[in-house]
Amino acid sequence: MRVLTDLDLLGLLSPAALVAVLESAVRAHDAGRAVTPARTQLAWEDGTLLSMPALAEAVFGTKLVCVIPANAARGLPVTNGLMVLSDRHTGAPLALLNAAALTAQRTGAIGALGVKYMTPADTASVGIIGAGVQGAWQAIFACAMRPIREVLYVARSPASGARFEATVRAQVPGMRLTPCRDARALLARTTLVIAATTAASPVLPEEPELLAGKHFVSIGSFKPAMQELPDAVYKLAGELAIDAEAARQEVGDVLRPLAKGILTPESVYWIGDLISGRRPIDVNRTTAYKSVGMALYDLYAAQAFYEAATRRGVGQEISL
Repeated sequence: MRVLTDLDLLGLLSPAALVAVLESAVRAHDAGRAVTPARTQLAWEDGTLLSMPALAEAVFGTKLVCVIPANAARGLPVTNGLMVLSDRHTGAPLALLNAAALTAQRTGAIGALGVKYMTPADTASVGIIGAGVQGAWQAIFACAMRPIREVLYVARSPASGARFEATVRAQVPGMRLTPCRDARALLARTTLVIAATTAASPVLPEEPELLAGKHFVSIGSFKPAMQELPDAVYKLAGELAIDAEAARQEVGDVLRPLAKGILTPESVYWIGDLISGRRPIDVNRTTAYKSVGMALYDLYAAQAFYEAATRRGVGQEISL
Protein backbone atom coordinates (compact mmCIF):
# COMPACT_ATOMS: atom_id res chain seq x y z
CA MET A 1 0.00 0.00 0.00
CA ARG A 2 1.30 3.43 -0.94
CA VAL A 3 1.09 6.23 1.64
CA LEU A 4 0.74 9.71 0.17
CA THR A 5 1.23 12.72 2.43
CA ASP A 6 0.14 16.29 1.82
CA LEU A 7 3.55 17.11 0.35
CA ASP A 8 3.42 14.04 -1.89
CA LEU A 9 0.17 15.27 -3.47
CA LEU A 10 1.59 18.67 -4.37
CA GLY A 11 2.48 18.80 -8.05
CA LEU A 12 1.41 15.22 -8.82
CA LEU A 13 -1.43 16.49 -11.05
CA SER A 14 -1.85 19.88 -12.66
CA PRO A 15 -5.07 21.76 -11.84
CA ALA A 16 -6.27 21.32 -15.44
CA ALA A 17 -5.60 17.57 -15.27
CA LEU A 18 -7.52 17.20 -12.00
CA VAL A 19 -10.47 19.15 -13.38
CA ALA A 20 -10.54 16.73 -16.32
CA VAL A 21 -10.53 13.81 -13.87
CA LEU A 22 -13.58 15.20 -12.08
CA GLU A 23 -15.35 15.80 -15.38
CA SER A 24 -14.87 12.07 -16.05
CA ALA A 25 -16.35 11.36 -12.61
CA VAL A 26 -19.43 13.40 -13.52
CA ARG A 27 -19.81 11.47 -16.78
CA ALA A 28 -19.40 8.14 -14.97
CA HIS A 29 -22.11 9.20 -12.52
CA ASP A 30 -24.42 10.12 -15.41
CA ALA A 31 -23.76 6.79 -17.13
CA GLY A 32 -24.43 4.75 -13.98
CA ARG A 33 -20.87 3.40 -13.89
CA ALA A 34 -20.31 4.41 -10.27
CA VAL A 35 -22.07 3.99 -6.94
CA THR A 36 -22.11 6.80 -4.39
CA PRO A 37 -24.10 6.02 -1.21
CA ALA A 38 -25.31 8.87 0.95
CA ARG A 39 -22.56 10.15 3.20
CA THR A 40 -23.06 10.00 6.94
CA GLN A 41 -22.53 12.90 9.32
CA LEU A 42 -21.77 12.79 13.01
CA ALA A 43 -21.95 16.28 14.50
CA TRP A 44 -21.02 17.49 17.96
CA GLU A 45 -20.60 20.89 19.56
CA ASP A 46 -17.08 21.41 18.18
CA GLY A 47 -17.20 19.80 14.76
CA THR A 48 -18.46 17.30 12.22
CA LEU A 49 -17.24 13.85 11.13
CA LEU A 50 -18.08 12.85 7.55
CA SER A 51 -17.84 9.29 6.20
CA MET A 52 -17.95 9.04 2.41
CA PRO A 53 -17.72 5.71 0.53
CA ALA A 54 -17.84 5.26 -3.26
CA LEU A 55 -17.38 2.53 -5.86
CA ALA A 56 -16.07 2.94 -9.42
CA GLU A 57 -15.17 0.52 -12.20
CA ALA A 58 -11.70 -0.42 -10.91
CA VAL A 59 -11.50 0.89 -7.35
CA PHE A 60 -13.51 1.70 -4.26
CA GLY A 61 -12.71 3.89 -1.31
CA THR A 62 -13.84 5.74 1.76
CA LYS A 63 -12.89 9.17 3.01
CA LEU A 64 -13.11 9.89 6.72
CA VAL A 65 -12.82 13.59 7.36
CA CYS A 66 -13.53 15.89 10.27
CA VAL A 67 -14.25 19.61 10.06
CA ILE A 68 -13.36 21.63 13.16
CA PRO A 69 -13.98 25.35 12.43
CA ALA A 70 -12.37 26.46 15.71
CA ASN A 71 -9.06 25.04 14.50
CA ALA A 72 -8.55 28.18 12.43
CA ALA A 73 -8.09 30.20 15.61
CA ARG A 74 -5.71 27.54 16.95
CA GLY A 75 -3.48 27.74 13.91
CA LEU A 76 -4.49 24.19 12.97
CA PRO A 77 -6.10 22.80 9.79
CA VAL A 78 -9.89 23.10 9.80
CA THR A 79 -10.13 19.81 7.88
CA ASN A 80 -8.34 16.57 8.80
CA GLY A 81 -8.73 12.94 7.82
CA LEU A 82 -7.74 9.94 5.71
CA MET A 83 -8.73 8.50 2.33
CA VAL A 84 -8.42 4.74 1.82
CA LEU A 85 -8.26 3.54 -1.81
CA SER A 86 -8.72 -0.17 -2.60
CA ASP A 87 -8.79 -2.48 -5.62
CA ARG A 88 -12.37 -3.30 -6.55
CA HIS A 89 -11.62 -6.85 -7.69
CA THR A 90 -9.39 -8.05 -4.86
CA GLY A 91 -10.33 -5.70 -2.04
CA ALA A 92 -6.64 -5.08 -1.40
CA PRO A 93 -5.83 -1.58 -0.09
CA LEU A 94 -3.86 0.37 -2.67
CA ALA A 95 -3.22 3.70 -1.00
CA LEU A 96 -3.70 5.78 2.10
CA LEU A 97 -3.91 9.48 1.31
CA ASN A 98 -3.92 12.63 3.42
CA ALA A 99 -7.61 13.56 3.17
CA ALA A 100 -7.14 17.25 3.93
CA ALA A 101 -4.71 17.67 1.04
CA LEU A 102 -6.88 15.53 -1.23
CA THR A 103 -9.97 17.53 -0.26
CA ALA A 104 -8.24 20.87 -0.81
CA GLN A 105 -7.25 20.04 -4.37
CA ARG A 106 -10.34 18.12 -5.46
CA THR A 107 -12.61 20.83 -4.02
CA GLY A 108 -10.57 23.41 -5.88
CA ALA A 109 -11.24 21.38 -9.01
CA ILE A 110 -14.97 21.11 -8.26
CA GLY A 111 -15.18 24.88 -7.88
CA ALA A 112 -13.29 25.19 -11.14
CA LEU A 113 -16.08 23.31 -12.92
CA GLY A 114 -18.33 26.27 -12.12
CA VAL A 115 -15.67 28.67 -13.38
CA LYS A 116 -15.18 26.69 -16.60
CA TYR A 117 -18.85 26.27 -17.50
CA MET A 118 -20.53 29.28 -15.88
CA THR A 119 -18.30 32.29 -16.59
CA PRO A 120 -17.22 34.16 -19.75
CA ALA A 121 -14.05 32.82 -21.34
CA ASP A 122 -12.28 36.16 -20.93
CA THR A 123 -12.81 36.44 -17.16
CA ALA A 124 -9.61 38.13 -15.96
CA SER A 125 -10.00 38.32 -12.18
CA VAL A 126 -11.40 36.34 -9.29
CA GLY A 127 -12.45 37.41 -5.81
CA ILE A 128 -12.09 35.03 -2.88
CA ILE A 129 -14.09 35.47 0.33
CA GLY A 130 -12.33 33.41 2.97
CA ALA A 131 -8.55 33.22 2.78
CA GLY A 132 -8.10 29.80 4.34
CA VAL A 133 -6.66 26.70 2.72
CA GLN A 134 -9.72 26.15 0.56
CA GLY A 135 -9.89 29.77 -0.53
CA ALA A 136 -6.30 29.53 -1.75
CA TRP A 137 -6.95 26.38 -3.75
CA GLN A 138 -10.09 27.87 -5.26
CA ALA A 139 -7.95 30.75 -6.50
CA ILE A 140 -5.29 28.39 -7.86
CA PHE A 141 -7.80 26.30 -9.81
CA ALA A 142 -9.72 29.34 -11.09
CA CYS A 143 -6.44 30.63 -12.52
CA ALA A 144 -6.10 27.37 -14.46
CA MET A 145 -9.53 27.76 -16.05
CA ARG A 146 -9.50 31.42 -17.07
CA PRO A 147 -6.86 34.02 -18.05
CA ILE A 148 -6.81 35.43 -14.52
CA ARG A 149 -4.48 38.38 -14.02
CA GLU A 150 -5.53 39.37 -10.50
CA VAL A 151 -6.75 37.52 -7.42
CA LEU A 152 -8.59 39.69 -4.93
CA TYR A 153 -9.37 38.38 -1.47
CA VAL A 154 -10.87 39.19 1.92
CA ALA A 155 -9.01 37.72 4.90
CA ARG A 156 -9.82 37.68 8.60
CA SER A 157 -6.34 38.83 9.58
CA PRO A 158 -2.99 39.88 8.10
CA ALA A 159 -1.61 36.48 9.11
CA SER A 160 -4.28 34.54 7.21
CA GLY A 161 -3.80 36.85 4.25
CA ALA A 162 -0.07 36.16 4.27
CA ARG A 163 -0.65 32.38 4.34
CA PHE A 164 -3.15 32.72 1.49
CA GLU A 165 -0.69 34.67 -0.63
CA ALA A 166 2.13 32.23 0.05
CA THR A 167 0.01 29.24 -1.01
CA VAL A 168 -1.26 30.88 -4.19
CA ARG A 169 2.16 32.22 -5.19
CA ALA A 170 3.73 28.79 -4.74
CA GLN A 171 1.35 27.38 -7.36
CA VAL A 172 0.78 30.44 -9.56
CA PRO A 173 4.05 32.40 -9.55
CA GLY A 174 3.80 36.06 -10.48
CA MET A 175 0.05 36.34 -9.89
CA ARG A 176 -1.10 39.76 -8.68
CA LEU A 177 -2.72 39.33 -5.26
CA THR A 178 -4.81 42.15 -3.84
CA PRO A 179 -6.33 42.24 -0.33
CA CYS A 180 -9.72 43.97 -0.03
CA ARG A 181 -11.07 45.54 3.14
CA ASP A 182 -14.49 43.90 2.75
CA ALA A 183 -16.86 42.15 0.34
CA ARG A 184 -18.17 45.40 -1.12
CA ALA A 185 -14.68 46.48 -2.11
CA LEU A 186 -14.09 43.09 -3.69
CA LEU A 187 -17.37 43.13 -5.61
CA ALA A 188 -16.49 46.51 -7.07
CA ARG A 189 -13.42 45.03 -8.77
CA THR A 190 -14.37 41.59 -10.09
CA THR A 191 -17.22 39.68 -11.71
CA LEU A 192 -16.25 36.24 -10.35
CA VAL A 193 -16.66 35.64 -6.62
CA ILE A 194 -15.94 32.42 -4.75
CA ALA A 195 -17.04 32.05 -1.13
CA ALA A 196 -14.98 29.53 0.86
CA THR A 197 -16.04 30.09 4.47
CA THR A 198 -17.81 28.31 7.30
CA ALA A 199 -20.11 31.31 7.86
CA ALA A 200 -23.68 30.72 9.02
CA SER A 201 -24.99 33.89 7.35
CA PRO A 202 -24.27 35.39 3.91
CA VAL A 203 -20.81 36.82 3.42
CA LEU A 204 -21.94 39.18 0.64
CA PRO A 205 -24.27 42.17 1.02
CA GLU A 206 -27.95 41.85 0.13
CA GLU A 207 -27.57 44.54 -2.55
CA PRO A 208 -28.70 43.53 -6.06
CA GLU A 209 -26.97 46.47 -7.71
CA LEU A 210 -23.60 45.12 -6.53
CA LEU A 211 -24.37 41.51 -7.46
CA ALA A 212 -26.09 41.72 -10.86
CA GLY A 213 -24.26 40.24 -13.82
CA LYS A 214 -21.64 38.51 -11.68
CA HIS A 215 -20.78 34.87 -11.16
CA PHE A 216 -20.87 33.18 -7.76
CA VAL A 217 -19.49 29.94 -6.42
CA SER A 218 -20.27 28.79 -2.87
CA ILE A 219 -17.85 26.19 -1.54
CA GLY A 220 -17.81 26.52 2.22
CA SER A 221 -21.33 25.95 3.57
CA PHE A 222 -22.15 22.31 4.31
CA LYS A 223 -25.02 22.34 6.84
CA PRO A 224 -28.70 23.42 6.73
CA ALA A 225 -27.90 26.32 9.09
CA MET A 226 -25.20 27.70 6.76
CA GLN A 227 -25.81 30.10 3.85
CA GLU A 228 -22.86 31.85 2.20
CA LEU A 229 -24.62 33.65 -0.65
CA PRO A 230 -27.40 36.20 -0.07
CA ASP A 231 -30.93 35.68 -1.35
CA ALA A 232 -30.37 38.43 -3.92
CA VAL A 233 -27.90 36.20 -5.79
CA TYR A 234 -30.54 33.51 -6.25
CA LYS A 235 -33.18 36.04 -7.25
CA LEU A 236 -30.87 37.49 -9.89
CA ALA A 237 -29.69 34.13 -11.21
CA GLY A 238 -33.11 32.46 -11.16
CA GLU A 239 -31.41 29.07 -11.02
CA LEU A 240 -28.64 27.25 -9.22
CA ALA A 241 -26.20 24.56 -10.33
CA ILE A 242 -25.17 21.93 -7.77
CA ASP A 243 -22.42 19.33 -7.83
CA ALA A 244 -24.32 16.65 -5.90
CA GLU A 245 -27.95 15.79 -5.22
CA ALA A 246 -27.16 15.79 -1.51
CA ALA A 247 -27.04 19.58 -1.70
CA ARG A 248 -30.84 19.61 -1.89
CA GLN A 249 -31.07 18.18 1.62
CA GLU A 250 -27.86 19.29 3.31
CA VAL A 251 -27.08 22.98 2.87
CA GLY A 252 -28.76 26.27 3.59
CA ASP A 253 -27.64 27.74 0.28
CA VAL A 254 -30.13 25.38 -1.38
CA LEU A 255 -32.69 24.70 1.34
CA ARG A 256 -33.37 28.32 2.27
CA PRO A 257 -33.96 29.73 -1.25
CA LEU A 258 -36.21 26.73 -1.94
CA ALA A 259 -38.18 27.22 1.28
CA LYS A 260 -38.68 30.91 0.48
CA GLY A 261 -39.82 30.19 -3.08
CA ILE A 262 -36.87 32.11 -4.54
CA LEU A 263 -35.84 28.91 -6.31
CA THR A 264 -37.95 25.94 -7.38
CA PRO A 265 -36.86 22.28 -7.41
CA GLU A 266 -36.73 22.52 -11.20
CA SER A 267 -34.43 25.54 -11.16
CA VAL A 268 -31.83 23.68 -9.06
CA TYR A 269 -29.90 21.51 -11.51
CA TRP A 270 -26.95 19.11 -11.75
CA ILE A 271 -23.63 20.53 -13.00
CA GLY A 272 -23.42 17.48 -15.26
CA ASP A 273 -26.19 19.02 -17.37
CA LEU A 274 -23.77 21.81 -18.32
CA ILE A 275 -20.79 19.50 -18.80
CA SER A 276 -22.80 17.25 -21.14
CA GLY A 277 -24.36 20.16 -23.00
CA ARG A 278 -27.87 19.04 -22.07
CA ARG A 279 -28.65 22.41 -20.53
CA PRO A 280 -27.81 25.82 -22.03
CA ILE A 281 -26.53 28.70 -19.94
CA ASP A 282 -26.07 32.40 -20.59
CA VAL A 283 -22.75 33.29 -18.99
CA ASN A 284 -23.36 36.99 -19.61
CA ARG A 285 -25.95 37.13 -16.85
CA THR A 286 -25.80 36.30 -13.14
CA THR A 287 -24.89 32.68 -12.45
CA ALA A 288 -24.70 30.70 -9.20
CA TYR A 289 -23.11 27.36 -8.34
CA LYS A 290 -23.16 25.48 -5.04
CA SER A 291 -20.68 22.73 -4.27
CA VAL A 292 -20.96 20.29 -1.38
CA GLY A 293 -18.83 17.56 -2.92
CA MET A 294 -19.46 13.83 -2.95
CA ALA A 295 -17.44 10.71 -2.38
CA LEU A 296 -17.17 9.94 -6.09
CA TYR A 297 -15.01 13.04 -6.60
CA ASP A 298 -12.69 11.94 -3.82
CA LEU A 299 -12.47 8.45 -5.29
CA TYR A 300 -11.61 9.61 -8.81
CA ALA A 301 -9.11 12.14 -7.49
CA ALA A 302 -7.50 9.55 -5.19
CA GLN A 303 -7.19 7.05 -8.04
CA ALA A 304 -5.59 9.67 -10.29
CA PHE A 305 -3.14 10.72 -7.57
CA TYR A 306 -2.29 7.10 -6.79
CA GLU A 307 -1.65 6.26 -10.45
CA ALA A 308 0.51 9.36 -10.92
CA ALA A 309 2.44 8.61 -7.71
CA THR A 310 3.04 5.00 -8.79
CA ARG A 311 4.37 6.09 -12.18
CA ARG A 312 6.70 8.64 -10.60
CA GLY A 313 7.74 6.68 -7.53
CA VAL A 314 6.23 9.22 -5.13
CA GLY A 315 5.15 8.21 -1.61
CA GLN A 316 6.10 5.36 0.69
CA GLU A 317 5.20 1.71 0.21
CA ILE A 318 4.19 -0.08 3.42
CA SER A 319 2.81 -3.48 4.37
CA LEU A 320 -0.05 -3.74 6.86
